[in-house]
Amino acid sequence: MSPQPAAYVSTPVIALNGKTDTGAMSDLMALAVEETTAGMAWCEATFGNWGIRNSATDYLYLSGDPIDFGTALTVSFAADGEDRPVFAGKVSALQADYPADRPARLRVLAEDRLQDLRLTRRTRTFEDSTTADIADRLAGDHGLTSDVKLDGPSRKVTAQLNQSDLAFLRGLARSDDGEVWLDGTTLWVRRRPDRDAATVRLAYGADLLSFSVRADLAHQVSEVAVTGWSVADKAAIHETADSSDLAAELGPGQRGGSSLLASAFGDRSERIVRSAPLAADDARALAKAAYLARARRFVCGTGTTAGNPALRVGVRVGLTGLGDAFDGDYTVCRVRHEYDLAQGYRTEFDVERAGLGAVR
Repeated sequence: MSPQPAAYVSTPVIALNGKTDTGAMSDLMALAVEETTAGMAWCEATFGNWGIRNSATDYLYLSGDPIDFGTALTVSFAADGEDRPVFAGKVSALQADYPADRPARLRVLAEDRLQDLRLTRRTRTFEDSTTADIADRLAGDHGLTSDVKLDGPSRKVTAQLNQSDLAFLRGLARSDDGEVWLDGTTLWVRRRPDRDAATVRLAYGADLLSFSVRADLAHQVSEVAVTGWSVADKAAIHETADSSDLAAELGPGQRGGSSLLASAFGDRSERIVRSAPLAADDARALAKAAYLARARRFVCGTGTTAGNPALRVGVRVGLTGLGDAFDGDYTVCRVRHEYDLAQGYRTEFDVERAGLGAVR
């Protein structure tokens, strides 16, 4: 995809139950929207809660109208001539604050529709199913459409043991190197390289206001091994994953954590012991997913830019002005959109990648 320029916008658009609410927008004092690779997004909005209501001075948001438990809340920001949503969910908590030296205010907290999966806990089993099969089933259980493209083994039996549907799905996706997220009413499950995301370009000294980055070998390994027992073959299973599985995710000239670990300290191996795969392909998928999860966190950074609704989890960010070691593309793994009356709209984001650039 072509790079998207950084956006500079200031005022959030608030919609309640599907309709833009100019009153709520004028009363808005602060806003935060956050999402991570865990998949669930949340929003916290603070409104002034004292003013004219029904021709009298009163509390504005304590009657259940226009904001109540279950109210649909959408937040978007104008960019490139259109409103870009950064959150859609329902109100799950209301907090009234009565400061000593300021007018009353109401804090509204909302979660996206993955809350339905988070609050549903079950014990059940799935037979002869892939993670994609189970994800489709879970989406249907909660009235969501699904868009799942995840290669993974079919498992003879998969058990959900007193887990929420969300925790269960996250664990399954993670075992096949997948990530879960919601867009509107569509449940998505993809491997990170397969996420259809745009690239945002930011330059330090211009639209990248601040950035802190670390390359850390403390949790890197040379190899991940998974063992089990094949009931069908009546034989032990031993599968591994190593730097050969990482090549597709390294940029030109980049060095991964495994190779740097070997040259600086020697080889280090990790064995996954809290799993019992019954087939070699299952063990191989577990080993590869665990290795890649570690490898992708070799280089981690946190940045701040002027408000940019194009920054979402899964988006690729191309950073420049950082020097050869840290210039290049990263994947956004956490994003927080913030707005207040003092600083306007700004976006904080966490990124990670598997490689360190070669220093000339």
